[in-house]
Amino acid sequence: MATYPLRVVEKSIEAEDAASLYFDVPQDLKGAFSYRPGQFLTVETENEGEAIARQYSLSSTPGTHQRLRITVKKIEGGVVSPWLVDRASEGDLIEVQIPRGRFFKDINEPTHVVMLAAGSGIAPILSIGRWLLENDAGHKVTLVYGNRTPDTVILADEVENVAEKFADRCVVQHIMSRANGNWDGERGRIDREFVTKHFPEWDDRSDDLPMIFYMCGPEGFMDAAESALQQFGVPLKSIHRESFDMILEDDGDEPGLEVLGADSPGELGATTKIVAVVGGEEYEADWAEGEDILAALLRVDADVPFSCQEGTCSSCISKLTEGNIAVRPGVLQTLRQEDLDEGLTLACLSQPKSKSIRIDFDEI
Repeated sequence: MATYPLRVVEKSIEAEDAASLYFDVPQDLKGAFSYRPGQFLTVETENEGEAIARQYSLSSTPGTHQRLRITVKKIEGGVVSPWLVDRASEGDLIEVQIPRGRFFKDINEPTHVVMLAAGSGIAPILSIGRWLLENDAGHKVTLVYGNRTPDTVILADEVENVAEKFADRCVVQHIMSRANGNWDGERGRIDREFVTKHFPEWDDRSDDLPMIFYMCGPEGFMDAAESALQQFGVPLKSIHRESFDMILEDDGDEPGLEVLGADSPGELGATTKIVAVVGGEEYEADWAEGEDILAALLRVDADVPFSCQEGTCSSCISKLTEGNIAVRPGVLQTLRQEDLDEGLTLACLSQPKSKSIRIDFDEI
């Protein structure tokens, strides 16, 4: 997908292994780079002549911050994150794609939003939480933030500022897994035991408001938290997850999940044509048996967004508007059934089942 060179106008060190980069967006790109809370930017660079793309959540909040900001934690053995944390400087131009992602959806009634973050997972969580509170639609927010030690807390000052500014509607709770004797807060991790212990107080604080949950961080922490929430009867549609280290858990041999076009289910039969809408332009590809939709479009040089091509980064999230497709069950690690019901899919995990399909990478 097309990239744009954005200039780093500020860099702040958030912890020993984390930094925030602020980007200036030229006036003529303001519309393209408008974003929803919880979305991410794809950063592109080269390593030994090979193009590399990585996704980083926006930690800035629409309407609050004038500049785009990503907050990056250095990954041991990584290529892009060490470059951004250690070497990227103010004045640098960095190639990025426009914001994407569907982690956050509008909430239409006053709600108690419980947000669980671990480490750099605070980036999209803080963006969403602050947006909900700033817009004052009657929401209450409980933010639980897990880290190793107090000096590893990313965006610590901003988290506390939000808690103080919205003290009547926001509660922040920190938990440390390796804190020394000077830490007098809760110790441990956000795991099944922790969620089981604290769920009654979250529920009691809701003041009869419906509860929904947002979580971001390592897969293990989110799996444990989700399991605990389900034991209290929280439906999956009320649990929203964003992962930085997901590994697809299906082998591609299981029967695919059916997704129908939002506008038309199409006619079943041998597929002859894939039409994709990207950036307002249309691309066509003939489908080859066994190919996923993303691969077919890349074969004809369609300017589609992608990165991992394995169903773990969500870059190729798109909406089927016409036709019928089968999607690998692993998609449910990223999307929910209600998303599939709306026609949403990941192109890299999908194969067409109707004579033609139309898929839109803009309408997400």
